[in-house]
Amino acid sequence: HNKPTDCWVVLCGKVYDLTDFHSSHPGGSKLITDVAGMDATLLFEPIHPSDIAERLLSPDVKKGLIDTATIKPEHIAKPENSEEESGPLLVGGKPPLE
Repeated sequence: HNKPTDCWVVLCGKVYDLTDFHSSHPGGSKLITDVAGMDATLLFEPIHPSDIAERLLSPDVKKGLIDTATIKPEHIAKPENSEEESGPLLVGGKPPLE
């Protein structure tokens, strides 16, 4: 679930299959595909209303909930200005999305 042709993303504790959506994302596909297989909440929340995914995405792309306590720090995409890591995003690992 970590590539453009199989692109799942965690947002606010919910898992979404954004494989068909990312190419039509107003901010560009790369913003989503760069965080495929990761928790992108820290990048998502400052830019989007909290209910936008529920309002605009079809219900079938929501795959379920994830216990965010089980997501390892290396599976969390962080803003560029994150003091913990250098580089635009943490991409070393992917969360176990099932």
